[in-house]
Amino acid sequence: MRMKTFLPVFWMAVSSVFAQQNFTAPQIPIDPDTKLITYREVVNQEGNKDILFERGMAWMRVYYPNPNSVANVMDKANGKIEGIGRLRVYYFDKDSNRRDGGIITYAIRLEFKDNRYRYTMNDFNVKAVSRFPIERWMNKKDPEYIPQDDSYLFQVDTIMQRLMKTLKEEMKPKVIKKDEW
Repeated sequence: MRMKTFLPVFWMAVSSVFAQQNFTAPQIPIDPDTKLITYREVVNQEGNKDILFERGMAWMRVYYPNPNSVANVMDKANGKIEGIGRLRVYYFDKDSNRRDGGIITYAIRLEFKDNRYRYTMNDFNVKAVSRFPIERWMNKKDPEYIPQDDSYLFQVDTIMQRLMKTLKEEMKPKVIKKDEW
């Protein structure tokens, strides 16, 4: 199933999970140096830098409905794709109606070398008038903390896990079946 058609179905399927009142925040990866939420991995994958770059671009076209609005750096010579991704989070009101919780922006970087690539997603912020890093949602002592922040973190983590899974699948070489009849 292509990602463009998958996302609405995905949200409908997990909506009941987000409706739970008592939510436990997932184990979000924190960079030890920056202390910011960071999803990063180096993946060994057969292929030269240019082939892996092309697969990365193909994944962008599958995963994002409008990849040109996400990627602002597409540098094949240096093996780099960079951009700003967006995702929407939701909450459920007391009547179990799904409500818009806001838009989260994040930096995405794909880097390619022969036989490996690295992805990094970080700099997660609520799109608002002023900068609001979502790491604040992890601080239960923050005066602005509310229990639904755990739900928002769960949603961000779920979407990032799906992003990483689809990226790894799309980066694998395509198997071409020969029509031997």
